[in-house]
Parts: sequence; C-alpha cells; structure tokens
Amino acid sequence: MQTQTKQKTCAELISAQYSDRVNQFSELEDQCCNETLGHENYGYWSERFNESILAFDFVEANTFDNQPDGYYRLQLSWGGPSDEVRYYTKAEHERFYKITYSYMDWFDGAEIEVFDDIWHNIFNDFTDVQ
Repeated sequence: MQTQTKQKTCAELISAQYSDRVNQFSELEDQCCNETLGHENYGYWSERFNESILAFDFVEANTFDNQPDGYYRLQLSWGGPSDEVRYYTKAEHERFYKITYSYMDWFDGAEIEVFDDIWHNIFNDFTDVQ
C-alpha cells in the first residue's frame, strides 16, 4: 500500500524561507557596500539588487479581499511558490508602518511581521518616501 506524503503548508515553511531571504539580501548588501571585503560586487548595490528581484511596486488598498491598506511590494519570486516583502502604508508616498514577509503557494499563504535592518535599508535606498 502506497502512502501519500503530506506537503508542508506555507505557515510551516515561512520561517526557513524568510531566513534564506534575509541572509541572501544581507550578504548581497554587505558585498556591495562594505569596501573592506574587497568583493567584486562592491559599488554595485543598485545593479545587483535589481538583478535579484522581480519588481518593486505599489499595491493599492482594497486590491485584494481583506486588504484595507496599500503596500509597497518587493516581489522576490512569482508562481508557485512565490514570496515578497510588503511595506504597509496608509497611502502611496507615505512612510510604511509595518513590514511583512509573505510566502505563498497555490491556494495557501502565510505572512509574518519582520524587523530586520536589511528591509529598512532597501526601502530607504530605493524609494524617495521619507
């Protein structure tokens, strides 16, 4: 008799996926911005960052059900699964009040609030929102 292996939910996977993303972008920022490392990426933060993401855009409030506020979306991957960092704000061109990481797969998804400096640095480096 063959047994079927239960696929993990996004809620079960999100912590590990988030940890991978924090490490990826923190390491990239360090390579690009820390001259003492002598890495070949030094001085190419904008270029390497843009090569590592799909999009950085704004999602209007009420685009999706139960989404009263808009958010800046740092889309990292798309399809199944996909992940993104969201900077929630009351209106476009306003400073965010919360940052979350979302990990989604077909008909499933999870979102956690995050506080790592890398996400603040990215927002400050790539937007003109004060």
